[in-house]
Amino acid sequence: MARFGAVFVFLGITIFTLFCHVSCYPDQLTVPPLYRIDLDLPEEERWVQVAKDHKEIVPDVYSVLLSFLGKFPYANLTIKAIEAVAADVDNFLPKPYAGEMRGIAKALNMNLGGIVGMNILYDVTAFCTSIVTQDVNGQIWHSRNLDYSFVDMLRNITIRVDFIKNNQTVYSGVTYAGYVGLITGMKPKGFTMTLDERDQGAWWENFVIGLLDRRAMPISFLMRDTFAECSNFKEAVDKMAYTSTEASGYVIVGGVNKGEGMIITKGRLGPVDLWKLDPDNGRWFEVETNYDHWVPPPASDNRRDPAVKKMNEIGPKNITVDSLLSVMSLPPVLNHKTTYTIIMSAAKPELTKVWVRHYNG
Repeated sequence: MARFGAVFVFLGITIFTLFCHVSCYPDQLTVPPLYRIDLDLPEEERWVQVAKDHKEIVPDVYSVLLSFLGKFPYANLTIKAIEAVAADVDNFLPKPYAGEMRGIAKALNMNLGGIVGMNILYDVTAFCTSIVTQDVNGQIWHSRNLDYSFVDMLRNITIRVDFIKNNQTVYSGVTYAGYVGLITGMKPKGFTMTLDERDQGAWWENFVIGLLDRRAMPISFLMRDTFAECSNFKEAVDKMAYTSTEASGYVIVGGVNKGEGMIITKGRLGPVDLWKLDPDNGRWFEVETNYDHWVPPPASDNRRDPAVKKMNEIGPKNITVDSLLSVMSLPPVLNHKTTYTIIMSAAKPELTKVWVRHYNG
């Protein structure tokens, strides 16, 4: 009887787990398609299949972005700056991004300025929640929700990407079709990174200045360069923190060794703050939304406190993909603007899970 009892318990747990993946979250979870971007191909050929598969949607996204931008002061100045970059893209933007964007524009029969604009504006219009965590065994985990104002379109162009060289995956990410930078990614056995927008009020002023500063680069391009060039947590932190960018932001980095978790509060020219995990003193996780961690979040957008409360309820002994997904599925951490959720660990890249979210609450 004990044997049968054990079997029934096992079956019960299995059925509950399968049921939970379908029914225990407040929305439908779908898995985005996976593409392989071959870095051995010429730059203009790498994203052609992605562009063709999404040719009915991507051109409309830029129109919506421009409409969104038009709500802010200095919108015309920002658009003129984008047009200036597009007109001289090879001198403004480093390799391989100019060539890749040209290839996408050609495949979509779209003006290059539209593709350049999409890639630049994504960096400063995202709202996000990122959590870096160390579990009881010392494994580093990284969780992220990415929120946007025009979520219905972006859900349909969310993709997973493996960047391939010599038939080997060198780094991976989650992105949107038409976007060649990375704001969510992983170097297997190396590090993970996500970018959260830093709400600094009149962002467009610094944005235009930074955009026209040829020494600076879009932060999403810097992140992709970091995945390509850096091997470990320390190298990634140093490159992201101390390289000039065209916008400020929060860069959340996770490594593969104990204590390797950090939130970089980044200004355009360098770090404002480096906030590292300190598990020995009780800081085994850190939560970043879109506000400096040392000041309270606004009552109108308080995703931080519910996430912190839920993480403390779970505890470092119970960290799994499912438990972290439960945090990222807790309203308002999950909200009607959330496009996707990712749970990842550079130490165990096979555990990575990505879902497109469909929450309308």
